[in-house]
Amino acid sequence: MLRILLQIFHWLLTWLYFVLIICFTGAMLGVLSHLLFGLCFMDGPDYGFLAAFGFTNGLTYGGVWAGGLAIVLCVMRARKEYLQRHGESEQ
Repeated sequence: MLRILLQIFHWLLTWLYFVLIICFTGAMLGVLSHLLFGLCFMDGPDYGFLAAFGFTNGLTYGGVWAGGLAIVLCVMRARKEYLQRHGESEQ
């Protein structure tokens, strides 16, 4: 019983880890893209506003995809662990 609870806790933390990485990546890409486009297409851009706006946009769009993509990554990792544990070669 304890082993099952530890596995559930392990996969919940792994899923949360992937979600946080995806959200962080989306936020940073949002900041970089908004600053880059502001630099290219605006006269005298407000970099603080563009960075904050890019952060919120990137975090929003990253958050939309984070949960599902994290599940897919967890399934891929679980399959890899299963194949390693049972000695089967990956195809």
